[in-house]
Amino acid sequence: MSASNSRTSAALLLLGLLAGSSIAVSPAHAQAVPFTLPFFAMPNYELGTTSPFEGSYARVSTGFQATSMKGFGSFSGPTFGLEAGKMWRNGQFVYGFVGAIDYMPAINGYPTANFGSAFYSRDFAGAAQFKAGILATPNVLVYTKLGVSALNETFHYGATNFTAPFDKKAFNVRPDARVGAEWAVTDKLTIGVEAGVVGPAMR
Repeated sequence: MSASNSRTSAALLLLGLLAGSSIAVSPAHAQAVPFTLPFFAMPNYELGTTSPFEGSYARVSTGFQATSMKGFGSFSGPTFGLEAGKMWRNGQFVYGFVGAIDYMPAINGYPTANFGSAFYSRDFAGAAQFKAGILATPNVLVYTKLGVSALNETFHYGATNFTAPFDKKAFNVRPDARVGAEWAVTDKLTIGVEAGVVGPAMR
């Protein structure tokens, strides 16, 4: 099995600009449960004059990521990280550069791969990307990203008739392309969903 297979991933993110608790809300319940935003998340911009998606920003992020890799099955779990960038707006078109780091903890550790099988995991990851999109509404951005991701990856191999089980760790830089949508609940609180494809490790 090759460690350079491309993989696809999807993530649901809840992003908060200021420090404080951010709790993901299931989309199935988001309309059924009324809530009041905390004081730090109340907006201070006017829709139509200033976009929450323009300018410089830095924020804390938390969410859930699911990854599927050919030959290594699926891997999913919560993520915690930081994101920063600079965005410009020209009418409804928004573009700029973003960078992010995140951590995907191993919940209860990793099991030994089954006989003749393998699975994938990662912990730390970083990304540098060009981001561009269209404002579907003043506070909803539909976008695409192109860039590279750096990942601290582990490939877990099960025993075979000739080898004992073993893990292969690697720090890889991979090209990636993503599409997503963000809803700026306020200028300090954003909910988004993103999917993408990550290519083979760059040599």
